[in-house]
Amino acid sequence: MELRQLRYFVEVAQELHYRRAAGRLFISQPALSQQIQLLENELGVELFVRSRRTIQRKVELTDAGRVLLKEARQLIQLSQQAIEATRRAGLQQPIRMGVFKTLLRSRIVDVMNLLSERVPQATVKLVELPSFLAVQQALIDNTIDLGLTILPLQFATLSAIPFTKGSTSVLLPRHHALAQRDSISLAQLQHEAWVEIPPPLNPVFESVEWLCRQAGYQRHIAQEVTSLELLAELVQLGKGVALIPSHFNVSQLAGVVAIPLVNQQNNPYAELELQHVVAYLSSNSSPAIIALGQQIQLNT
Repeated sequence: MELRQLRYFVEVAQELHYRRAAGRLFISQPALSQQIQLLENELGVELFVRSRRTIQRKVELTDAGRVLLKEARQLIQLSQQAIEATRRAGLQQPIRMGVFKTLLRSRIVDVMNLLSERVPQATVKLVELPSFLAVQQALIDNTIDLGLTILPLQFATLSAIPFTKGSTSVLLPRHHALAQRDSISLAQLQHEAWVEIPPPLNPVFESVEWLCRQAGYQRHIAQEVTSLELLAELVQLGKGVALIPSHFNVSQLAGVVAIPLVNQQNNPYAELELQHVVAYLSSNSSPAIIALGQQIQLNT
């Protein structure tokens, strides 16, 4: 006997009508009839007196059916209580949420607020990691439960909840000739030296290369680094220009400016958008993760 069959039985017993019960359960009437028949065969009794005079399958409970209805309701209620108790127990442990160092604090606060709205009893322990790839690795290593990271995911065993998208800006020394502009196009950077982060740490590297070729030139990459912090310091020293994601906070760097990068239509490059996600192990069925995903969907 399965709990699902008991739920089906209770629905038919309440409606006394197969078609209406099937509609409420979002299954077909033949499938519902089959499950009730299997339940009766297992118990060795008839649960319903069926009317053969109507194609709508109106029914009445037998004496055995009335006994089972009382017990089934109690079992379903107990199962729901067990589920809720288990979920509450799972939320008593702090949720370890990984974030990467260059992520804007506002993005972190937004996710924490969404989680708090949906699961107010949950507590969050922030774990700061050096890069968005390190966040994904920490999920695989099971040292965090959730991670704020960027697509693409590097591991097939991870799942993601889309959260927000970020555009790209040009990072320039404050004394640069283009530093006072409201926006910059790739064509205007044709003769510049570049400071760059290579793949896989840079998910838009190949897109930038392609867009520059479309603009009529091959970039001269003067320096390659592995972190946004070092990239910004080299730009500040005048070693080149760079592209940075909008989530990178440059407000504390006095010697650089970040200017929006736009295409010929004066819009951000769609090819360079970064999809921010809340990632987790696909095998993790934590109620907090489920609740957070639902809350993000409601707010996007």
